Amino acid sequence: MIRFRYAWLALLLCLLPLMSSCTDTRDTGTTGTARNVTLIMKKESGDYWNTVKMGAEAAAKEFSVNLKVTGPEFEGDVNGQIALIDQAVKEGMDALVLAANDYDALGETVDRVAGARIPVIAIDSEVNSPKVRSFIGIKNYDAGQQAGKKLIQLTGESGRIAVISFGQGGRNAVQREQGLLAAIAQYPGIQTNTKLDCSMDVKRCDELTARLLSEPGSIDGIVALDAAASIHVAAETDKTGLAGKVKIVTFDSTPEDIEYLQEGVIQATIIQNPFSMGYLGVKYAVDALDGKKIPEFKDTGTKVIDQENMFWSDNQKLLFPFVK
Repeated sequence: MIRFRYAWLALLLCLLPLMSSCTDTRDTGTTGTARNVTLIMKKESGDYWNTVKMGAEAAAKEFSVNLKVTGPEFEGDVNGQIALIDQAVKEGMDALVLAANDYDALGETVDRVAGARIPVIAIDSEVNSPKVRSFIGIKNYDAGQQAGKKLIQLTGESGRIAVISFGQGGRNAVQREQGLLAAIAQYPGIQTNTKLDCSMDVKRCDELTARLLSEPGSIDGIVALDAAASIHVAAETDKTGLAGKVKIVTFDSTPEDIEYLQEGVIQATIIQNPFSMGYLGVKYAVDALDGKKIPEFKDTGTKVIDQENMFWSDNQKLLFPFVK
């Protein structure tokens, strides 16, 4: 009887590694070979993109992916992104996660990459290619409507407002502006006096905002459609002593944005969830490589943050992801 027990125990110990191996393969869906996923962001640094990177790295660790994260030095550098994509293809990437600097200009490149049987997942900004497997981002038109409704709460149903963009994001800013104008069109007393595009020029953005604010009583509210415009609009408004008098609604949650919000220079900001974009970008890339079905569009959502709710615990997690 004792010999039988020892024999059974020995057999069980021999089988355990095999059982464990079978269980691991079934749960993860992996084949034992790590895949190479490349994330190409609009630019290589910046608070927003650092948060995207953190999300991607978390997913890469969870799904045992070799992740390369890169991007051009400046946002808007289309040729730089194309060169990085070509380099990633040469290096043997298995899947591409892309935050495109231009909706149309990256389309042909994405077609070519997808034609080589490399799944392409778009995050943050759409790409004009039918071969993109999934887009992970926000409904920019709806976000623009949120901004318009919030500004009307601040200015009342009559007033003069300006819309300013930095020229980044292209399609994102256009859709946000369309949503904004649709929201305020319901209020005849609201006049959209000015639409300004900084054309990705920091000095020009400062000059345009300063000129806009130089005429006393000429403007009641401003919506800045992207992070860069938000910072410059807030800085110039603060400099001219009009903080709180001219109501400002911005996009995204840079450290400068949050500080101006706390000080009352900015009254509200529409924030996204860049961590989720990075995480889901890598996750969907792995799912696509495994032959799993992934959604054509995943809305990561937006939230209106103001002085009243910025310190709520859930909002703090969005404003300060993984603060150490």
